[in-house]
Amino acid sequence: MKAKRKAKKVSGSDSRMQFLITAIFLLFALIFLRLCQLQVFKHGFYSALAQGQHELYTKIIPQRGEIFLSDNSSGGVYSVAVNKELHLVYAVPRSIKEKDRTEVARKLSLQLEISYDEVLAKISKPDDPYEVLKNKVDDEVAAFIEQDDFDGIGIAPETFRFYPGGELAANVVGFVGYSGHERKGQYGIEGSCDDRLEGRSGFLEQEKDAFGSWISFGNKSMESAVNGEDVILTLDYTVQYLVEKKLKEAVEEYGAEGGSIIIMNPATGEIVAMADYPTYDLNKYSEVEDMSIYLNSAVQDVYEPGSVEKVITMAIGIDTGKVSPSTTYTDTGVEKIDSWSIHNSDMKANGLQTMVGVLEKSLNTGTIFVEKQVGKKDFYNYLKKFGLDAPTGIEIRGESAGNLSNLETDKDINYATASFGQGISVTPIGMLTAVSALANDGKLMKPYIIDSYVDADGNATKTESQVVRQVVTPRTANLVSAMMVSVVENGHAKGAQIPGYKIAGKTGTAQIPSKDKKGYEADKTIHTFVGFGPMPNPKFSILVKLDAPKALYAESTSVKVFHAISKELVQYYHLAPTEDTE
Repeated sequence: MKAKRKAKKVSGSDSRMQFLITAIFLLFALIFLRLCQLQVFKHGFYSALAQGQHELYTKIIPQRGEIFLSDNSSGGVYSVAVNKELHLVYAVPRSIKEKDRTEVARKLSLQLEISYDEVLAKISKPDDPYEVLKNKVDDEVAAFIEQDDFDGIGIAPETFRFYPGGELAANVVGFVGYSGHERKGQYGIEGSCDDRLEGRSGFLEQEKDAFGSWISFGNKSMESAVNGEDVILTLDYTVQYLVEKKLKEAVEEYGAEGGSIIIMNPATGEIVAMADYPTYDLNKYSEVEDMSIYLNSAVQDVYEPGSVEKVITMAIGIDTGKVSPSTTYTDTGVEKIDSWSIHNSDMKANGLQTMVGVLEKSLNTGTIFVEKQVGKKDFYNYLKKFGLDAPTGIEIRGESAGNLSNLETDKDINYATASFGQGISVTPIGMLTAVSALANDGKLMKPYIIDSYVDADGNATKTESQVVRQVVTPRTANLVSAMMVSVVENGHAKGAQIPGYKIAGKTGTAQIPSKDKKGYEADKTIHTFVGFGPMPNPKFSILVKLDAPKALYAESTSVKVFHAISKELVQYYHLAPTEDTE
């Protein structure tokens, strides 16, 4: 009996021992798996966490580059985007004694011109380490707050973007705003050149001890910030101001929905002025309700150009040798294509006409005649050579391309209407660039709006003018330019004349495609005038576009705006008359 009882006791002890061994094994297994997780699978995470506890990593913020217009009248520059130093007032609520809160809130609400209740609510959070009370506080107010020396109230320097010109060149310049929690350049040059303007942040890394203090002999590395580059635009301050003033007056005078004006040096592609209306104040961009106003219509909106396209059609006809300025055809007043009947804008049959007469009278039937002589393939290829289907490459983000897709259908009617600028679409910058090739011996230039970049050490990188391609021969360009002079002297653009100077130009009054149905708007048109001068060596080319003005034809609107601006330009550039004013 005793032996049996002893055997049972030993058996129970063995069982407990096995259980204990198993438990210990499982515990070590869990520990091993946890170590694998920490040291293998999540090594990177915990290594970074440990480093964050033992190292100080401080970003050093670079100074954002500034933006300037050229000022040819003074030989200097005019600031349009600068960095302004003001102050940020903040609170550390947990450092403010409860008995002092009402007095602190009362004084700060008066000094900062914000409500007492708002200040009190922000500083009455006993566990809150940080609350912004007000941004962009000037030196005088900051000085008053510093004199009071409140516990838990601090002042820090704050840099923000300021635009001295307000609305000046707003659609070109753009602004700095928030993208999530990050301040980034948006729209215009601020957006397209953000990387160069922003610069590169520096850093300071140094080991810290367990109490958060720097270890004097610990590892340390530092890289200084690189300030952003300044951007100097080709826009001339004086001319830009003039153009914006004239555009606003025109939109208001003719009851237009809006408009754009661009001035280019046709020999280089340099943009001297670029304006949109309506526009906005860059310092109040957050107050804009319609975000489409942020866009630069001169490079981002496409439209059917109308009869200004006729000079391109004529250049194609002459360059292919299919017509000459003296080539004649008989204008019957209508051209029938399939089931379509295309009339001239004057609704007349003008009889025997030369190609010069086609441009002077802006005859739709005449450009259809030219297109038929050229043939579809060559006509389409030349439009592409003029760049009407592609972005120009100007340094503004979001530039649109023209649209020639109607011609890919190979339909006779689409080619006929394209010859006078309907059924195809272009941007204002694309149209001006194409016509400017005729003022430049047939060479298509790449337009550019950045004169130079200047780095933090004052080293400038200048933009060089760039020939895209020879579109037509110099002979063709000179012949069409002379025909455009005849349009101003004898045709629909007489209002563009400047005594003593030969000016070339062409009007365009185009229908506007309907947004919600096929066809065109019944009572709305777009008025364009493109011209250059003085001949024979043009110093400027100008496009004036007015959207839906309350007038019939461009000769009574856009032509007048062109005249007002070009008259000022010949004086501003001190251009001597080339013709007898009598």
